[in-house]
Amino acid sequence: MSGFHSGQVFTSDQTRQTRAGAAFVSSDASRNAISPLPLVFCSRRKGRRSSAHPTAGAFALAWAYTPLPALPLRGRRSGPIFIAMVEGSPELVQAQIKSARYYAAPDVALKDVELSIRPGEFVVITGPAASGKSTLCYCLTGVIPHSISAELDGEVFVAGRRLRDLRLAEVAPLLGFVLQAPENQLFSLSVREDVSFGPENLCLPIDDIQRRVMASLAFTGMTEYLERGSDQLSGGEAQRVVLSCLLALDAPLLVLDQPAAELDPEGRRHVYQNLHRLNREGKTIVVVEDRLGDVAGFASRIILMQSGSVVRDEPIRAFFARSDLDTFGIRIPDTVLLHHYLQERGVNSRVVPLTVEEVVEGLARDTPTPTLPLRGSEIGAETPHPPLPGKGGGESDDPLSGRETAAPLIEISHLSFSYPNGARALDDVSLSCRAGEFVAIIGENGAGKTTLAKHLIGLLPPPPGTVVVAGKDVSQLSVARASRLVGYLFQDPDYQIFNGSVFDEVAFGLRARKVPKDQVEEETMAALGRSKLDHLRNEHPYTLSRGQRQRLALASTWVLRPPILLVDEPSTGLDHREAADLMGLLEEFRAGGGTVLIITHDLELVFEYAQRVVVMRRGTIRLDLPTARVQEHFDEVSAAGVHLPQFMHLVAALALPPATNDVPAIGEAVLAGLRR
Repeated sequence: MSGFHSGQVFTSDQTRQTRAGAAFVSSDASRNAISPLPLVFCSRRKGRRSSAHPTAGAFALAWAYTPLPALPLRGRRSGPIFIAMVEGSPELVQAQIKSARYYAAPDVALKDVELSIRPGEFVVITGPAASGKSTLCYCLTGVIPHSISAELDGEVFVAGRRLRDLRLAEVAPLLGFVLQAPENQLFSLSVREDVSFGPENLCLPIDDIQRRVMASLAFTGMTEYLERGSDQLSGGEAQRVVLSCLLALDAPLLVLDQPAAELDPEGRRHVYQNLHRLNREGKTIVVVEDRLGDVAGFASRIILMQSGSVVRDEPIRAFFARSDLDTFGIRIPDTVLLHHYLQERGVNSRVVPLTVEEVVEGLARDTPTPTLPLRGSEIGAETPHPPLPGKGGGESDDPLSGRETAAPLIEISHLSFSYPNGARALDDVSLSCRAGEFVAIIGENGAGKTTLAKHLIGLLPPPPGTVVVAGKDVSQLSVARASRLVGYLFQDPDYQIFNGSVFDEVAFGLRARKVPKDQVEEETMAALGRSKLDHLRNEHPYTLSRGQRQRLALASTWVLRPPILLVDEPSTGLDHREAADLMGLLEEFRAGGGTVLIITHDLELVFEYAQRVVVMRRGTIRLDLPTARVQEHFDEVSAAGVHLPQFMHLVAALALPPATNDVPAIGEAVLAGLRR
């Protein structure tokens, strides 16, 4: 069958009897689109309950039933299914797409896309927001046209079979697909059930199912969550469970849309190291990724998309050797930026380095200076570079200056908390923040960051006296009263967007506070103008891009003028430019006298904007220090499970002074050493 409808459930005595997998209303490309889970099919098990993830929004699960088709195929074996290869065709994937358009959208999402992928490749798809990356994934996996309501003018072949001609039951054994929103792919009562679901539908023996479940969870570091409910997982944990579900199916082609978007840096590194291992073992990997530094050392090829078209398709080193990288609106790895910085100043290298190790090896190999490999005593030691003023803890914004005299705006004292399942989330946490600070709270997934935030706004009522904001005990405040003190932006902006137009969304809080109509109009338009959304005032919020919805959520909070903004993962789902726009708005709020707290895994943004860093691990605060001093505590921060940005690893590997705090400073230090 070609698609499912909300609320529709098929039973075993209806005409088609195949377990086809859950369907849900996608939160990304089209609010009216239905997207399938990447599951394989058989008739062995009866239907499962219909349910929905409690935090995934309004969507319905649906199943259909038909017998597993006999596939007279030959070639590589994947579980009980044989994957076919077309005689004489070396490509695993071939796509020729003239256009793809969502039915509700005025413009095409893809146009004139032609590409092929060979078995064993590791391909990265990147590009700015709304460039068509996710839509291309939907086409490559058969989600379009089988499930999502879209017009597809073109063809996609996988393992020599045209996806348009196949039923979902025939598509699923060919490939696995991880969607950008992980919570939309989890629907069982426990992690064990979710990961078991695919192998069970392959009709594997129980022992094989258990082996696959445990192996895939071990692969993603989630074994200890075996009996945890999906509603008790953090965003990063949910993402790893979905990846485990995919691995348990053992498909030859893996397509992953931002598979590590909600993971901490160490978790991201772990995911891509494991995907690299799978690739070496013969899997073909296609991954959408914006943070190219995480994946550059593993990928063989990069596809750059802009405005729905493929504008670059090159081997990864050839791509990074280009001199026009800064025009693409994507994040470039610090190793590549350093390469171009040195090249522009006469230091040539045979290859573009993709990892820190390659930088050190390349400088030692390609430069005639006998002092290499580099040492801090020889390079830049006499001319340390001070922190940049105004960002990242510069002297003019030292977050510790005046802390002894200024009264704290936020005071948390000996706060502890455990969830009903017994999981200890916070353990004797104490923290204070003054007005005008920009504080980043970082740490690995499950460190307690979001739990701490929920106590600040009263979503989790703290014990009396443990959390005081602006002189008021949060335990004595309603959530509505607490929201006047702390404006909270959820990790997913869609959780707090519910009005029918952009204007009404921002005006809602003002109207609820009985602000006069003229003032509502004036202040709402001012907030929309500040957020660059004023030209969209009459649009429905869900016609906006993810970055625009993030700015809309910020505008609807900022317009209420709380003294504190608390933002959970401000850059998730945003491209480089959108993240910079959002962080610029937060910095503007701070410069106007507000206090900003961000919870984030994006440490590049932390070191560009935050003045102070709080490092959490296992429910405790391990470090609390100015951003400019983090490099001095490199080993301690790393021991807390935080993988620091690439430029800091460059500083450590080259033994440069800790004050060498960005790529130009590293480049100047290297040049100084080469001149000796």
